[in-house]
Amino acid sequence: MNDPLRFPWLSASLAVLVIAALLTWRTTETRRARRVAVTGLLIALLPLLLAYTDVLRVGEYHPEPWSSGFRLDALSAPPLSLLVALALGVCIAAPRRMVSPHWLSGILLITATTQMAYATESPIILALGWGGSLVPFLVRGFFVETLPRFTKATLLASTLCLIAGLVLTKTAPTLAFGFFLGAIFLRKGLWPVHGSIVAAYEKGPLLPFALLVNGHLGGFLVTHQVIPELPEPARQLLPVLGLIALVTSAYTALLALVERKPRRLLAFLAISQASFILTGLTSHSTEGIAGALIHWQVVAVSTTVLAIIIAGLEARVGEGLDLRRFYGLGMAAPRLAVFFVVSGLALVGLPLTLGFCAEDLLLHGTLETHELIGVFLPIVTALNAVSLLRFFAALFLGRHGVEAQGMVDALPRERVVLTTALLFLVVGGIFPGIFVRLPARAAEHLTQFITPAPQFITPARALELR
Repeated sequence: MNDPLRFPWLSASLAVLVIAALLTWRTTETRRARRVAVTGLLIALLPLLLAYTDVLRVGEYHPEPWSSGFRLDALSAPPLSLLVALALGVCIAAPRRMVSPHWLSGILLITATTQMAYATESPIILALGWGGSLVPFLVRGFFVETLPRFTKATLLASTLCLIAGLVLTKTAPTLAFGFFLGAIFLRKGLWPVHGSIVAAYEKGPLLPFALLVNGHLGGFLVTHQVIPELPEPARQLLPVLGLIALVTSAYTALLALVERKPRRLLAFLAISQASFILTGLTSHSTEGIAGALIHWQVVAVSTTVLAIIIAGLEARVGEGLDLRRFYGLGMAAPRLAVFFVVSGLALVGLPLTLGFCAEDLLLHGTLETHELIGVFLPIVTALNAVSLLRFFAALFLGRHGVEAQGMVDALPRERVVLTTALLFLVVGGIFPGIFVRLPARAAEHLTQFITPAPQFITPARALELR
């Protein structure tokens, strides 16, 4: 118990999240519930950071056996810690009119169940975490907005596919791979079922659903289950998934060019950029996989920032924003404008941000193994950059409109969250070695399963490629 490597930090973190979720559900006053949720997430984040330092130091973290087999390694430690930090930011920055005790309890439940899926070695707990993260969206009482039926059906079908794949992994590997492919396909909303994600962004609870999407459990399933457990089918069939992801990325980027509703445009951008993660993970290249794992973090942070800003603008000026006109909100809210443009451009590889490092590694890796993908990636990124600039111009540029009169700029709690997120993106671009180390180590491990002669990348080599 005295050895920090042996204390079950992951179980302690999960227990704190569950207790905080129960307490917020039973709390009747919203302000008190927000304090409970924020405190719970802060306490839950500390054990994860301690476990993260162990992963940096010794390569992996193993709690005691009685802690349900929870573990962290170079693959799961960065996104898990980041997910809890994003949930903390969402709870702090969410507009008051959106927040209720049950809303906060739903955020905590999504975070706790996703943490279960990330940290476990047990297929049963993986399935429970995958399905449990959907409960707040399927059960009435958590969020005022509900998901469209098509989205609910798609997410439930992904859970059934996951369970079938887990059951068949040992007995029918090829069939299990097909079910895993279906689970990834449905959970991430790849073409042609991308409409389920877009409809959820438009009509559902924006910030909770953005947090669910940024858990990226579909991508995690590729790295946690498909490649290590089914290396032969993965070696032969993963390029098919990469091709579907590329088609999804290009198609949604084209749709974003003509979209007029902010929520739907955000959904298209999130799907398009998140599809790059799958493209990199299926590249059979160490550099491509490392770039995808770094881009994973960039997409999660940037799209969460954009969702927070859009939710804040809707609370200030209403939900009827139409991008066919210019609102000039930058005159009244210059801080929100800066947060929006920097985080948005980081998503598409702005130099001196972590997004630039991710895009660079991703491009080099895919060019080595799939030249066609390597050619299309920068084109799709450029299309998304055009959409983001159009998005920014419509909201923040132009003559001072009636919507901006009396509008309040970023509140102190919003500034804390958004500034922290931008520091993450900018510091990652200036000192990328901090963020490349673990993804590079994870990429080296994964390529050993799917390439006969694995390519190795060191953090120093990754920095040279910039």
